[in-house]
Amino acid sequence: MIRFMIRFLPFIWMLAIATSPAQAASLTVSPIGLTIPAPDTSSRLVVRNDNPRPVTVQVRVFKWSTKGSKDDYQETRDVIVSPPIASISPRSELHVRVIRISKAPVRGEENFRIVVDEVPDANRVRNVGVNIALRYTLPLFFLDPAASQPRVTWAIRQQGKSRVLVATNAGDKHLRVANLSVGGVNIRKGLAGYVLGRSTRTFELPPRTSGTTITADTSQGRLNARIEK
Repeated sequence: MIRFMIRFLPFIWMLAIATSPAQAASLTVSPIGLTIPAPDTSSRLVVRNDNPRPVTVQVRVFKWSTKGSKDDYQETRDVIVSPPIASISPRSELHVRVIRISKAPVRGEENFRIVVDEVPDANRVRNVGVNIALRYTLPLFFLDPAASQPRVTWAIRQQGKSRVLVATNAGDKHLRVANLSVGGVNIRKGLAGYVLGRSTRTFELPPRTSGTTITADTSQGRLNARIEK
């Protein structure tokens, strides 16, 4: 089994030098995340190519968990995509089916990441010298309708020489966290990350961060919580 870790960035990574901002935005994916409630087992993504040239994309699915402050991806055979690789004609779109093939019933919430990669054109690289390679990483959840809501508690702990904010989720569903503040001081602007169901995630704190309150924008609405001792 191949295991690798990718530092999460909000949905899009630039993997090579882009020749222009307009080109960088010419390959798009929608929706930006999928939640599929049981008994449904499939959904679809739309990959749009607004380039004046064909673009080849590869689509993969990985099992997703968290280790400390990092996202951990592992290969999986529980979910497949069709097609896994394809060329998209200029100014057209590709419909990609996402299918859960595991026969085991969904328990709670299952977490995956869909990774959509632009495959660089080798001829273009030789002729132009630079090329654009985009990566989208999209959250994918398969959900048991009986899954419990996220129940997250917060604590500050010493970890080596650093202090970290520890979020522990005792519920089945994930909590998406953005604009995270401790004691009124913003420590993560924009998307901070996901606290997956039945798991723990840590957020590194700037030096001398203090306070007993947590505020954030989350997938469950505005969060106002207290740090536990």
